[in-house]
Amino acid sequence: MRGSKQFTNLLETYNYIAVILFLTTFLSNSTMGQNTNCFYDILKVYDLSNVLNPDSIIDDGFEKYKRPDPLGYIDTNFRRFQIHFTSFEKSKTNPYEYVINGKTKVSDNVCSFIGTITIIAAEYDTSDLMKLIGFPTYRGGSITSQVLIYEDKMHSGSGIIKGKLTTDIYINDNGTICYQALMLVADGFCNNQFEGNWTSYKTGEKKKCNWGDFRIPYSKDLDGGTCEFSVEPKYVNNGWTTYEQAWGHSPDTTIVKFARQKEMEQWWK
Repeated sequence: MRGSKQFTNLLETYNYIAVILFLTTFLSNSTMGQNTNCFYDILKVYDLSNVLNPDSIIDDGFEKYKRPDPLGYIDTNFRRFQIHFTSFEKSKTNPYEYVINGKTKVSDNVCSFIGTITIIAAEYDTSDLMKLIGFPTYRGGSITSQVLIYEDKMHSGSGIIKGKLTTDIYINDNGTICYQALMLVADGFCNNQFEGNWTSYKTGEKKKCNWGDFRIPYSKDLDGGTCEFSVEPKYVNNGWTTYEQAWGHSPDTTIVKFARQKEMEQWWK
């Protein structure tokens, strides 16, 4: 009996040690597997409408500028694609979702849409960028969102737009999440980069559709500019004529004035 009791005590001790070793290993592996650069979880308490779609942006000198509408293209011939959000509100049921309304324009075809932008990931920047540009106490990062847009099905030439939006941000000393425009004057500055596709309701045909602030992702053949976006001459007639006349440094001031008036028109109203 005594030997049996000793054996039982020994077995219980071994089991206890085994459990401790398992928990130690499990917790260690869990900690190692965590992405410490991720800040996705905290975003549910923020309203990021003015980050994902700001009316104005602030540069490194804390000057405020009106943010222009995105530049965009559709299809392999880089036809000009324009988009404007008329409303952008955080969902009351999903803390990561934003309900959007607006209009798109290709040539003279203006189409209303509804849709959602849903945050799916957020990571801190692990480089020394903030320090290099003079803001060592700020923390940079990026937010990735899934975009789903339904154009008016009753409208001619309408379809569904789906893809991902990447927004560069920084968190200032007050803990505020801000649209990253601290490098606004830098050559090639861009933000809010959308990559996706437009799919026709009628035919199911799919076309590449990208847009972005100040630059467009994957637009090297279209964009010949060094310091800023500039349309290659072979694509100007694909909807870019007044844009190039307005901002392409034309010597004809009359043409420039007229083109800028056209570019500033609120076509979505």
